[in-house]
Amino acid sequence: MRVKKNSVDDMWEKFKVIMHDGIERSIPIRKGYGKIGNTKKNFQPFSADLRTLIRRKQRLWNRWISSRKETIYKEYKVIRNKVKSEMAKLLRQEQEKISVDCKKNLRLFWQYINKLEMRGKA
Repeated sequence: MRVKKNSVDDMWEKFKVIMHDGIERSIPIRKGYGKIGNTKKNFQPFSADLRTLIRRKQRLWNRWISSRKETIYKEYKVIRNKVKSEMAKLLRQEQEKISVDCKKNLRLFWQYINKLEMRGKA
């Protein structure tokens, strides 16, 4: 593209074409989440039910903070305890899976151990 006049519009069009060509050539298109080449497709750490419980707990907390009604706080406590028990159940399931697979897959076991160590340091 050649600029015949030095008008602002012509210079803007030239800049825009050069920029878009550079973007298309240099910036990779990423699909999904996470790092490029290291995505775990369809990874869902929590079930849909647990996510809705967590969202409900957060909403109830916000409602209680704004209103300070005892009934809302009681409902919040019930949902909070459900979320806590579901999270504990997930943790137990993960640990059971790792303990069953540890003879076959030592790498998975050590990844879990290292993850626990990193939580303690942070």
